[in-house]
Amino acid sequence: MKIRLAKESDRDIVLQFCTDTFAWGDYIDRVFDLWYHEPYGKLFVAEEDTLNRNDNYVCDSSKQHKTDAIITNTTANVQPIALSHVVLCPNKTRLWIEGIRVKQNYRRNKVATALVDEMLEYGRRQGAIEASAIISVNNMASRLLFENKGFNVVSKWGYYNIQINNNEYNQINNENSSKDKVKKRIATLQDADDVWDYLQGSKTYRLSGKRYFESWRWYPLDHKKIIDFVRHHKVIIVENNNSMVEGVAIINDTRYWDKTEVFQIVYLDAPWMSQSRNLILFCVDLRTASLSYNTHDNSKNNKNNSNRHNLNQLQIISYQTNELSAIMSHFNIVESAQFFLYYLSL
Repeated sequence: MKIRLAKESDRDIVLQFCTDTFAWGDYIDRVFDLWYHEPYGKLFVAEEDTLNRNDNYVCDSSKQHKTDAIITNTTANVQPIALSHVVLCPNKTRLWIEGIRVKQNYRRNKVATALVDEMLEYGRRQGAIEASAIISVNNMASRLLFENKGFNVVSKWGYYNIQINNNEYNQINNENSSKDKVKKRIATLQDADDVWDYLQGSKTYRLSGKRYFESWRWYPLDHKKIIDFVRHHKVIIVENNNSMVEGVAIINDTRYWDKTEVFQIVYLDAPWMSQSRNLILFCVDLRTASLSYNTHDNSKNNKNNSNRHNLNQLQIISYQTNELSAIMSHFNIVESAQFFLYYLSL
């Protein structure tokens, strides 16, 4: 077995063993091209031939571009048996590991371990100071692999995809309105420091690892990023009677991967269940309003709709708590999952 940088010609072979990873299938077909061309990223494959293989093969993954990999293997019948992707995230100091896939017949043969070793070594050579990954709580094999490599769990996250049903939502909203009278609004730049001050004293912010979600990666949520989110009208706040911030939500309403329209809560933070519920309901209001505004355009574009997220759905990706589960139980959940965020200091 050898590990090398992926080639575009590997795509079809790789996708053959990336079809039923999850109950609903897999996403590698949607990201292979993105990952292959991503700056500061490396798409690796492990390969093994079925013939006697000539092993004079060299892969220099320290090279920046895929075309710089030196390949001297002349054996033709060599095919990928595994895949993984790694990328240097903000400031090129943090390594994000994702998309580890191994062909079924080659599992439990240390193939994934070899890929993780290669990715960690790449990060160290590039000067990364930490590595992170997200793993399903039910994926014991991957969890053990990362823990054996020294990774520790930073936090537990929940993913909920809820269907926005007007009648059902109106009932929840009416029940909530009768109990809670709080101010909910989109934060302005004048609120940025107050939002940051709130996070500094937030238990959720600390326990979440001070991260937010974006395109199935988790990034540091610092003061600079808060200002950026506020500037782009992505931060929702709830305030008490003294106009003090008592809860924060961050939204993504643009796109990710090949999905051209999404609506996600990518960070949710409130000390009490009532504030969390208010933040979620406010985001549902925003989504409902955007649906009404875009109804005409959506109907016109129905023929080219394959890459559109279901517009009647809201995705919530948040630090997992019992209170969040209780709130979600009142909604129509299309799908849900829970993940551990793992971290390793390099």
